[in-house]
Amino acid sequence: MNKDLMVADFMKSFINNNTEAIIDKEYFELEKEYKSLFKHPVPKEMLPDSITDDVIKTAMKKCIETKKDLLFDLLGVKINKEFLY
Repeated sequence: MNKDLMVADFMKSFINNNTEAIIDKEYFELEKEYKSLFKHPVPKEMLPDSITDDVIKTAMKKCIETKKDLLFDLLGVKINKEFLY
């Protein structure tokens, strides 16, 4: 089969795919509320991959309820300001 034809077929199936992206709406809403309250987004890039979205959501809820930005403490994350890994 012609390589160009294979790419064209793939692109057609990709564009015509009617499935919606799976978005965690609860996470999105919590993050929006967190950002509004604390004036910064959840720094997910600073969190280890081992922390699941469900654990992050639980910590965000506690921060929002108490109006205290203790996300890193609740997640058990320590930031070392002397070393960049």
